[in-house]
Amino acid sequence: MTPKNDDIFSLREIAIERKAARENLRDNIAETKDRVKPKNLMREAKDNALNKAQDAGMTAVETVKSNPGITASVIAAAALVTLRKPLTRLIAGRSASQTPDPKE
Repeated sequence: MTPKNDDIFSLREIAIERKAARENLRDNIAETKDRVKPKNLMREAKDNALNKAQDAGMTAVETVKSNPGITASVIAAAALVTLRKPLTRLIAGRSASQTPDPKE
């Protein structure tokens, strides 16, 4: 090709690339406008929160499966702390009913 034809070919290539870039930019702008709508932002936030909660749950399940003894100890300790007062009342009630009545 002659240098003039090379220049014309280069200009056509540049024009084609510019057209493609404009189309991509137009598509990106439209997609961005759609993405920043409040409805879509809320849906995306909800989906992200749900995914994080599921990941945390799966991590917890895997931790429990890999350490059953520690998990049982923690659950037992939590149950004792939670039921401390009811158990104390129950034990105190039984011991009071088992002691002999001095009037008898």
